[in-house]
Amino acid sequence: MGTSQKKVPRRDVLRWAGAFAGATALAGCSTAPPSGASGGPRGGPAASGGPGGGTGGAGDLTWWDQFGPLRDLHAQAFARFEQSTGRSVQYTRYNPNEQGQALQLAFGSGQLPDVFSLAGVNAPPVALRDQGWFSPLVDASAISDALPDGSLVDGLHVFDGQTLTFPLFSARQYESLNWYTRDQAEQAGLDPDDPPRSWDDLRAAARRAQRSGTSGLLLPLAFPDRMRAFVLELAQTAGFPGSRENSLDGVDLTTGEYRFHDDAFVDAIEFLLSFQQDGTLFPASTSLDARAGRARWAAAGSVFFLDGPYCAGAVANDFPDVLDQLAVGPVPTPDGAAPVLTRPASGGTFWVSSFSDKVDAASELLQLFAGEEYQSGLAAAMDQPPLDLSTVEGSDAHPSYQQAVAYYQEQVFLGPTPQAKNPLVGQVEARMRAVEPGLGAIVQGVFSGQVGDVRGALRQLSDQMTTTRQAAIDEVGGDVGVGDWSFPRWSAGQDFTAEDYRS
Repeated sequence: MGTSQKKVPRRDVLRWAGAFAGATALAGCSTAPPSGASGGPRGGPAASGGPGGGTGGAGDLTWWDQFGPLRDLHAQAFARFEQSTGRSVQYTRYNPNEQGQALQLAFGSGQLPDVFSLAGVNAPPVALRDQGWFSPLVDASAISDALPDGSLVDGLHVFDGQTLTFPLFSARQYESLNWYTRDQAEQAGLDPDDPPRSWDDLRAAARRAQRSGTSGLLLPLAFPDRMRAFVLELAQTAGFPGSRENSLDGVDLTTGEYRFHDDAFVDAIEFLLSFQQDGTLFPASTSLDARAGRARWAAAGSVFFLDGPYCAGAVANDFPDVLDQLAVGPVPTPDGAAPVLTRPASGGTFWVSSFSDKVDAASELLQLFAGEEYQSGLAAAMDQPPLDLSTVEGSDAHPSYQQAVAYYQEQVFLGPTPQAKNPLVGQVEARMRAVEPGLGAIVQGVFSGQVGDVRGALRQLSDQMTTTRQAAIDEVGGDVGVGDWSFPRWSAGQDFTAEDYRS
């Protein structure tokens, strides 16, 4: 693969942080201390919620992530690690909408935790790598040997021959599942065994819910990343020939061009906006992120809530009284046909800090997360589905989670990864300047009334993304171009295989 000839200036990484802060500011979202901070496996005090969380005791490793449903599974892994090594783990669980800001502060002060996820950091990992965030894993072969063949991809997990991270979760998933509770659906006169399948059906169901005295739909509008995900996925169900993952956002896979202004994107945003126009949107949606929104929905604030697979795990952990009533439908489509979505290979989940003086120990800990025991535990924890989806069927996971994974197995297909086609794509991605407002912020602006011309705002985003990518291509030089984002052999509804890259 290609090597990095130039370092990404720190000011460029901070621009990505500024984009994150600007997007949340548009929604009127304020930061808060990390929610749900958990103690170590022995129930000791949690790590500090501030940027100093990476300064544990001599024997301690510090760990930050946002995976609420996985807290017990992680505690079990930390306990096994402590038993075998004598090292404890200080574990802090963040709200995903706040972790990115905490990580930026921690990096700036040289106090990143030893191990962390990248929730809320709106910068490509290759840019963070060039800025000096990560340490390579020690004895990475122990991890790669435990993973299915082909799990590690140059430019996603392996950089210049060094393994920095690895995937834990299946690429076959999406975040626009339609969650509801059976009792609330019945009270609204809806059939809990027949969730709405089309956009019109969901609007009609939301209106019935509203007439019954409960809001129809709650959207986490204060979380721009989640709104971005909804629109990207809904646009695919409306026929956009694209995928969904960072450098592919808004890219037409047949041409490699940015087409945020495609009819499918306009239709997707207008569909979401229709709930506000119908008067069926939960009134406080504009001030709620995913975690706070889920809590209001679970308290019968609305009948429907768009969320990822981890909704089941979050309900089991935080709202156990609701679990028996939990049900789920697929992402709705314009005409009610079965969804067809595309996702590329899963990126890395956890990273070891370049500031850590315990890289060996952190790498040893992460080996447990690649093992069979952890992967099997993912199904029962009901967060993002494990790499091996077959472990979910017949597991202890709630039926709604098993249904969600069954949807994924039928509806989500593996798409191409530009970095696998040409590793120089990673260098281009690292040098692309942040474009503001991004898709999530545009959606927020549409709901607030700040953005009146939806297609115009999306066309401007397409043009700006085209310009910044071309500038990055020119800066990188060499054999890389827009064609590296184009995959003529790709077809919706079919897996893109390694052979397809060579054809």
